[in-house]
Amino acid sequence: MDWFEHGLYMVRDAGFGRDFTPKLWVSLAALVMVAADVRRQKRLDYLWVFLVGTLVWAGAEALLSLQGTRDMPVRELFGNPIPLWLSVFLQGTGEGAAVSVLGLYVGDRWLTRSRRRHAVVVFFATCAAVVLAAIRGAAARGGEHTVASRRDMLAPGALVALVVLAVIGIAFYLAYRRWRPRTLAMAVVMGLFSTIWTISQVAVGGRWIEVTGGGGYVEAPPGLQFFGLGFDVVVEIVLAYIPFLAIPVMIGLIRDPSPLRISSATP
Repeated sequence: MDWFEHGLYMVRDAGFGRDFTPKLWVSLAALVMVAADVRRQKRLDYLWVFLVGTLVWAGAEALLSLQGTRDMPVRELFGNPIPLWLSVFLQGTGEGAAVSVLGLYVGDRWLTRSRRRHAVVVFFATCAAVVLAAIRGAAARGGEHTVASRRDMLAPGALVALVVLAVIGIAFYLAYRRWRPRTLAMAVVMGLFSTIWTISQVAVGGRWIEVTGGGGYVEAPPGLQFFGLGFDVVVEIVLAYIPFLAIPVMIGLIRDPSPLRISSATP
């Protein structure tokens, strides 16, 4: 397995790897979903998922940066440099918490027959927004292909953390039978959303896989591109984010496995 010996690196371009402004907007959109559910469903489920997701993912990103696993020399918000602590916080809210809240919000409403139309509208509106953002970002770059972030996907510490999160998620799904519908629906939505987002990023040249060769980094062949991007969607997003629901359930912060407490309410 020569690719294992020569490394496998996830690369982000300037639009997604350097500019943290989109992460702020995505975080705010997730908080709108949290507030809507609190108001209509009279519960704190999404708030706990948002907080746990932020804490876990911000901590993971901090370790990746401090250990040199993620090389991201420039981090900006509204065009201004920001410190590491703020950037990892926004990665926690915008990359981890926001996707998990979207998955739960859409999944819960899909499981409730009277709310499925709303689920479809929210899902496709969100997908359209990220696709348009990817196209707009590519247009703003004028075709420039800049490496803004490079992450070693085979770093031992990162793989161990992924295994731990995956085990928690799988164990939760197997042990908490009453929670399986919500967990599965959340996972499916996260998988579909991250797939659409990944395809849009790849299409505009904003995300790709590299290996080492010739004394530097080169783009991986198509097979490794597919493997690396697929691994990111299935393991680094779907399996890694399920614990954001599992942990608050297991420690008693979320108790009701029903998708919606008040199904007749307008979400």
